[in-house]
Amino acid sequence: MNTPRNPKLTAANLTRTVLDQSLFINELLNDSLSAFGYDERKFITELVYGTVRNMDHIDFWVNKVFKKPLKRIDPELLGIIRISLYQIIFMSNRENRSVVNEAVDLAKKCGKEKAAGFVNYILREVLRIGPSRENMEKYFEGNPDLFLQTYYSMPKWLFERIKLFSQEENIEDYLKVINTPLGITLRIEGDNSARDNLIELLKQKGAEAQPAKDCKFGIYTSKAVNYDMLKDMESVFIQDESSQLAVFEMDIEKGDKIIDVCAAPGGKTLFASYLTGDEGTIVAVDVNRHRLKVLADTAIKYRKKNIEIKLHDATIFNPLWENKFDKVLIDAPCSSLGTIRRHPEMKWLKNDSDPKRMALMTSKILESSSRYVKKDGIILFSVCTFTQEETIDQIDNFLSEKPGFILEKSFYTVSSIHDNRDAFFICKMRRKQ
Repeated sequence: MNTPRNPKLTAANLTRTVLDQSLFINELLNDSLSAFGYDERKFITELVYGTVRNMDHIDFWVNKVFKKPLKRIDPELLGIIRISLYQIIFMSNRENRSVVNEAVDLAKKCGKEKAAGFVNYILREVLRIGPSRENMEKYFEGNPDLFLQTYYSMPKWLFERIKLFSQEENIEDYLKVINTPLGITLRIEGDNSARDNLIELLKQKGAEAQPAKDCKFGIYTSKAVNYDMLKDMESVFIQDESSQLAVFEMDIEKGDKIIDVCAAPGGKTLFASYLTGDEGTIVAVDVNRHRLKVLADTAIKYRKKNIEIKLHDATIFNPLWENKFDKVLIDAPCSSLGTIRRHPEMKWLKNDSDPKRMALMTSKILESSSRYVKKDGIILFSVCTFTQEETIDQIDNFLSEKPGFILEKSFYTVSSIHDNRDAFFICKMRRKQ
């Protein structure tokens, strides 16, 4: 994709591309920001993530002025309007007048001089109305749920699922958290002193860092760590704590033989490789050849010699692996709704039918992979979502059909609005027969 050199125009176009082509923001940004300096990359990233995260909130104000379907606005102009309103409402880093003038200039640079007046009109009218919470709430008197959906930019179907998950305990607290981006979480290969030393080093570099809540290898960074800080650090990986727990809860011992059936891109595989040591073996399996290559390159980069990489569809049973492994890791494909804090585009790329569809596929993976574990061995099942059909129902169905397995532990990694990680469901089961 050819993006213009102007940071704000780049952000406007990237925001539109994410929504129009159903792409993930991080992958798109990786391919689009090489021409910019660090500060510009940071600014573009904030604009794109923030605009996508707050899309319905922003569009509400555009609708109040335009009063027609937004599809009637030229897509390039709408992109400029959206990122400008995000800057006005959520960033407050420039005077509003300057943001409006910059938006008008961008419209002209797009060869749309006649439309520049339209952009000017929309933004100035929104400012005249006053895009505050109090003013928005006036339009939703008698319908508090619809107000919350709009204010926090939650599709109705997702709002209802979050409401069910939170058991209606002050759902707005959950919405606030879901709409707040997470900082980078790190995993270190080393003991507690190595983790303490890294935390101190990060603080010296101007970052905020503290030990993760439950995984002794994890570090939260509340102030975003930039990649330049990490590039020369050995044995340090970027990995959300929930993802770490999906491996940590397996109780891996030195020398274990483990199969990771949905392994790519490999974060959990590398962690398991470290825990089992060179005397153990990790068989890393995935159906996607390209993603397996990424995993292979990563394993070589970090000199992981105990990883065997296999191309295989995990829904299909492989008799060569039957009863061969001490531990089976199933980090199953899912709706990924637990990662919205890191991937706000999920709100617009997913729909209410996705959990059921993914649960059907995952049940095949769970059934096939359960045959790979030895007697008294462990299956660790995880999904980065919270929907009932992909979590509790999935395990209940499996255990009812497989009496040889017992449930040892299951939990959601987010049980409180204060949990600083993605929302995973993790289930540990043991084969007794």
